[in-house]
Amino acid sequence: MYRQQRSGGILTIVFIGLLGLAIGVGYLAYDNGWFSPQAAPTPTAVPTQAQAPDVTAEAIASPTVPPVQEITHGARFYAPTAGIAGDIVQSYLDGTSWDVSQLGPNVGHLQGTAWMNDTGNIVLAGHVELSDGRQGIFARLSELQIGDSISLSQDGQEHLYQVKQKFTTEPTDMSVVYPSETNRLTLITCSDYDFFQDTYLERLVVIADRVS
Repeated sequence: MYRQQRSGGILTIVFIGLLGLAIGVGYLAYDNGWFSPQAAPTPTAVPTQAQAPDVTAEAIASPTVPPVQEITHGARFYAPTAGIAGDIVQSYLDGTSWDVSQLGPNVGHLQGTAWMNDTGNIVLAGHVELSDGRQGIFARLSELQIGDSISLSQDGQEHLYQVKQKFTTEPTDMSVVYPSETNRLTLITCSDYDFFQDTYLERLVVIADRVS
């Protein structure tokens, strides 16, 4: 067996010595004011109403911006002989064409074409079938005949048009959306669905001239 060394006495002496040293340092620090409280800084004047604008956090986070109202706001389309009636919404250019994916059951005014108080070609588009299989707003557009009436209304104004042409064309034919020198209304929808290609091969176009 090994002999146990007794070191308790030495540790006690060392501990007492360190305690005394700490007390001495603490007294010296207190005597020299090392731990005296710092003087509080003099408060500055709070800006008055005239010095600072009245801007709330809510105003910064959500600035008040007037909503942009589409030119078609409140506009309606009506073709009585084909039983078509619905709201007209704006269809915006997406870089290469017009985005009609969000039209739903509405008639879409193609951005950049004329509008009710302009002279030119107003071009409206509508789905023949919705994504859920329901009929689109222009499902019965083919029923319009030469001489039929169409009306556009907005803000108490009503413009009447009379159908002059009806034909099909290629989907890439952009001539039907070109500006015109007379007040014209052009209606476009898909036609000739190909089941195997899962696409429409043609566009049905109806052109009407304004009569009042």
